[in-house]
Amino acid sequence: MTVGSYAASITAASITSSFDALSHFPERRAAAELSDLAARINAFGAYVDQLAAQEGVADSFKAVEEKQAFAIQHVAITRAFWAAESRCMSWFVTGSANFPVARNEKRQRSADARSTEICEHDRKARKAAKRHAFPYGAEGEAIRSNDPEALDKIRKKIAGLENDCEQAKAANRIIRTMRARKAEMADIIRAVVEQTDIETHVIGGALQHAETFRMPLKFDTTLDRAEIRRLQDRLASLEKLQERGDVETKVETSLGEIEIVENTEAARIQLFFPGKPDEQTRSLLKSNGFRWSPSHGAWQRHLNDNGRWAAKRVVKELQEEGEGA
Repeated sequence: MTVGSYAASITAASITSSFDALSHFPERRAAAELSDLAARINAFGAYVDQLAAQEGVADSFKAVEEKQAFAIQHVAITRAFWAAESRCMSWFVTGSANFPVARNEKRQRSADARSTEICEHDRKARKAAKRHAFPYGAEGEAIRSNDPEALDKIRKKIAGLENDCEQAKAANRIIRTMRARKAEMADIIRAVVEQTDIETHVIGGALQHAETFRMPLKFDTTLDRAEIRRLQDRLASLEKLQERGDVETKVETSLGEIEIVENTEAARIQLFFPGKPDEQTRSLLKSNGFRWSPSHGAWQRHLNDNGRWAAKRVVKELQEEGEGA
């Protein structure tokens, strides 16, 4: 197989021995495993090509590099699975006499774990590829706080929802008036379409649904109004963050000086350590919602009040550890 500058040559004969104790036809199993590997790599490649063909994809997105990185790691993970399988046995093949049941079960659990890693790698790689292609989210997805155009997008979405509410109110007035006149359903639909921006299939479907389930013939704006309020609160919060700007604080702890940065551009609160934190500290960070960001070289989470409180909890616990040492 060849992906970009990466090339790997794997023959069925080279991995057949991995399945000698698992199958009466190890050569068939080897061929099937290679076929599955090729299918996974090709499917990921097709997914990356699909991302690259969409509108709004980031200029920095490199489809070939994404495919190549996936193939290199996926082949390595799959080889680890084959190696784990080679240590397993089936008593149908080897015979049941003196079969090492407990030892084989332990080895099978290890092979199952390697098999799970194959699926997880594919899932995580697709998620990462999409994030690289659309670092601020694809069209129709939730607006991300670190998007440079987040404020404009939120304002535009609010305006669109407000317009929908106004159109729904206008439609409801028309429906009430014409129902009072005992107008036919077709006439009501025609009037709504002519006097509002609502399309025929939308008003028709809504009225038909209401009539079928004996509900009031009207558009309900409850959800849209709730979403408008939520977006307005979020807009105010983001505007407040931008007005405040970046805030940097340095704190002494048992691990040395930690720098706490409120990065408004990335919309993250970040913790910078003097070195790699130990396992106990990493567990503390993860339990408080922080995740390692290789691109920033920091442990970070969303910048909001919850994030600030989480940073304070982490720092306080590290300081208490230093006092008790």
